[in-house]
Amino acid sequence: MDRTGLSDPRRVARLLLLLLLTAMAGAARAQDPPQQPFLRVEAAAHTAPVARLATDAVGRVLASVSDDKTLRLWDLPEGTLRAVLRPPIAPEAEGELYAVALTPDGRRAFVAGYTGAAWDRSFAIYLFDTATGRMLARLPGLPAPVQHLAVSADGTRLAAALGGRAGIRVWNASNGTALWEDTGFTGPARMVAFEPQGARLAASGADGRLRIYDSNGRKLAERVPLANARPFGLAWSPDGGLLAVGFEDRLRVEVLAAADLRAVFSPDVTGLAGEGLPAVAWAMDGRGGVQLHAAGYARRAVSPATARGVVAPAGARGVVVPGGAAESARRDFVIRRWGDYGLGAFTDIPAARDAIAHLLPLPGGGLAFAAADPGWGMLAPDGHLAIAPRPPGADFRATGAAIAVSPDGTRLRLALRPGAAPLVFDALAGSLGPAETSGFVTARTESARLAVSDWQNANRPRLGRTPLALGAGEFARSLALREGDTGLLLGTDNHLRLFDAQGRPQASLQVPGAVWGLTLAGDIAVGALGDGTLRWWRIGAGEITELAALFIHAESRRWVLWTPEGLFDHAPNGGQELVGLHLNGGRAQTPEWASFRQAYRALYAPAAVRGRIAGDGAPARARLAQLGAIRERVGRLPQLAAQDACAVVGEDCMPVAWNARDLPAGATALRLRFGTTDRGLGLGPLDVLVNDRIAARAETRGAAQGGVLEAEVPLDPGANRIATRLYAEDRTLFTEGPALDLRRAGEAAPPAAGRLVVLAIGINRYANPALNLNFAVADADSVAQALRSRAGGLFRDVEVTVLRDAQATRRGILAALEAVARTTQPNDTFVLYLGGHGLRTEPDQRFLFLPQDTTDTSNWAALRRQGIEDSALVAAIARIRARDGLLLLDTCHAGQLTLDQLSALGNETGRFLLAASTSVQEALDSYNDRNGVFAHAVLEALGGSAATDAEGRVSALALGEWVTRRVPQLAAEKRHSQDAVFRSASRDLRSFPLALVPR
Repeated sequence: MDRTGLSDPRRVARLLLLLLLTAMAGAARAQDPPQQPFLRVEAAAHTAPVARLATDAVGRVLASVSDDKTLRLWDLPEGTLRAVLRPPIAPEAEGELYAVALTPDGRRAFVAGYTGAAWDRSFAIYLFDTATGRMLARLPGLPAPVQHLAVSADGTRLAAALGGRAGIRVWNASNGTALWEDTGFTGPARMVAFEPQGARLAASGADGRLRIYDSNGRKLAERVPLANARPFGLAWSPDGGLLAVGFEDRLRVEVLAAADLRAVFSPDVTGLAGEGLPAVAWAMDGRGGVQLHAAGYARRAVSPATARGVVAPAGARGVVVPGGAAESARRDFVIRRWGDYGLGAFTDIPAARDAIAHLLPLPGGGLAFAAADPGWGMLAPDGHLAIAPRPPGADFRATGAAIAVSPDGTRLRLALRPGAAPLVFDALAGSLGPAETSGFVTARTESARLAVSDWQNANRPRLGRTPLALGAGEFARSLALREGDTGLLLGTDNHLRLFDAQGRPQASLQVPGAVWGLTLAGDIAVGALGDGTLRWWRIGAGEITELAALFIHAESRRWVLWTPEGLFDHAPNGGQELVGLHLNGGRAQTPEWASFRQAYRALYAPAAVRGRIAGDGAPARARLAQLGAIRERVGRLPQLAAQDACAVVGEDCMPVAWNARDLPAGATALRLRFGTTDRGLGLGPLDVLVNDRIAARAETRGAAQGGVLEAEVPLDPGANRIATRLYAEDRTLFTEGPALDLRRAGEAAPPAAGRLVVLAIGINRYANPALNLNFAVADADSVAQALRSRAGGLFRDVEVTVLRDAQATRRGILAALEAVARTTQPNDTFVLYLGGHGLRTEPDQRFLFLPQDTTDTSNWAALRRQGIEDSALVAAIARIRARDGLLLLDTCHAGQLTLDQLSALGNETGRFLLAASTSVQEALDSYNDRNGVFAHAVLEALGGSAATDAEGRVSALALGEWVTRRVPQLAAEKRHSQDAVFRSASRDLRSFPLALVPR
């Protein structure tokens, strides 16, 4: 069997060992799941091998489960993520999911795997409501992990295949009553499959036997289909007359008569290489025919010319091959498809980069498949690859050994995928970019003094003649020798292990994935893990301490960097949604989940994160002291429940179901109604976002314990992604509520050119002369004029409003924002420039802009009464319908305003945000006697210094990249220190043009 981790053959051994350990601890008192927060990657896709799939009777929803401890629901045929359901989890294997089954109506999901053993000392199956995501019940007391689940076609029975020698069990699917079991297996049960339209149940086992039962558990047939082989996958033919069997240790498929399990035929497997074909399925081709499919560890071994059948070439019709042949070549694992029930010619379809664990026929034809890439994919009825697995993170199995680190441990050189260009991540600068060629060191793995052998993908590493102690079933994956040959670090499947120069264990630390690469810089170690993360550790005397972790989204290059306590930094184009806190409740309760995006104001602390990596833990300790018991607060977030929804069409409002996919023709807005529940943190505002930008804000003042909230949101042309957020009263945390993903019938027409709407505000002369500035008005005028003059033919019209000094009172600013909201349309582009004083309020640390009529600065109550707090800005921006928007905040301060507060505005509005903050003294100076540093950098970018496309257009993204790079340079020329922050909360980073530079 393959020992590289591609197919993970160690799972069975590991589960049997853990089962033995739990049995030995059987006398221990059961307890609740651990209550500490678990930081988990959430990349809107699986981050570990996908084990099983399930669908409802009509094929509208697909369920997938994974070693990443999540159950995900997807809309078919689009493949868009609908929901993420989470069981209780614990360290190591607890919570890994190996099996899932849906009821025929798709309303309930049964899910299991290595579930419940950490607290029950036995295993359990969980039952979830797919509409609400809540756990409804569980079936406890199972003696072994669940390997597979199946629900009968009529929805009345649930069957489970169990590991060890526990056999199979069948329950009443409605009430959980046990119906019957077969404990006569001498090896782990592998799969269970109900007859498509009948009462029979088939089961396979690693003991080499197949079994068929009637509805009462009476054994109808039993047979060893192939001597000394392990049958795994099972598939009934659509008419129930045949049973296809795939083997985990043989490149072979047997088709048997379902009545007595006699052999009928074995389809041709010529030209395949690999260890086995454990996944089989019959699927309809959409033309009345039925095709047989098989997959697993199979790869193509011969050219098409020497095999009977066809190999689908790269770029063949319907084969989705991003990047062409090179990309297809990396999909080495194929699905073999035989025509005419398996008797006809075959086609090999390159489908996955890693082993394929499951094939699932879809009711409308074609099939879905689960892969260890990780991910899932789909074959259309005609056999072409309609959806390919799309792993969200890095794949370090082939690139981890090459990671390198700077001498101070703060910069990493890495490659996200095999063949990909190397990148450099600078933790202190918060940047990810093209790799440099020098200044990095890789791990030392050879030394005359420390001769380590048998450590690469092996379970018996040695230092000289001394064995290096590992756990049972644990494989070594990476090695790094310490400076001066004083010891060594060994990365394994689930631990980082420190040994001294004599091979004696010094320390170990559990890790969430195989450590595929290691490197050292002094006492700082960095590892590349199988969950797609990179992690920093400090190696001390007899201990290993984690410092930080980094996850990079491979396609968008969004990243998030976080400490074990949950403080984080993220990329300019987002990343705060990629990690969150998982909080267990009771053993039968739905865990709580809050992404970093939901706790942005509490946990966003880039200075603390960077300090932690650089060796200064003081900022992190100070920030944590301010936070208090964040775990208890996240566990008491308010709840938001969907009630009614309707689409505004003319004078009518047509009802829309919360699981609907299509908008009624002519719909211009949605009216939404929610129920709210306060769980102890009070109720703040409700925000509704359309396509990732805020579109409505409803206040909950007066609803002390909860009640009903209503909101109306305008819709965009084309697709509309609706998300909802309900804040706690202090507005530092929010819960994510019901969502809609709606499309309009037909192809969306390209949006017509809209207007550029600019509102620029600059204040030099305050009512309180002590606040006066020198260049805020000039900066506002210059930026507004540059936007107008560079608009070219990009916009249908340009509307610029500038508020100067006495015009920029609190009432004047809010009135100007309201006027923009009344006239702005979805195809317009909106730019807001604010130049003046900005403060960080205490103790709640909110952003406060001081309008011109500010007079009393003696206390915070007076400042809040006169100023415009960030919540008022968010509410005003929520009413502006422009699809594209940019916030330019050029503020100065007399206190401790940091870019953290400004970044939060981008997170909450979904708008591009470009901001800078400087001291009052520096603001009174200018860069060139005309404009301040920030405005000067903006003018440079709009004038052509920023990157442009082939037509000379400067995008919001290019503007942000130029200004954030240029502001520190310009400030340094004036002997000042100033930074700028650029944030895009849009997950797809869809930029938009702002200026046209003559070519």
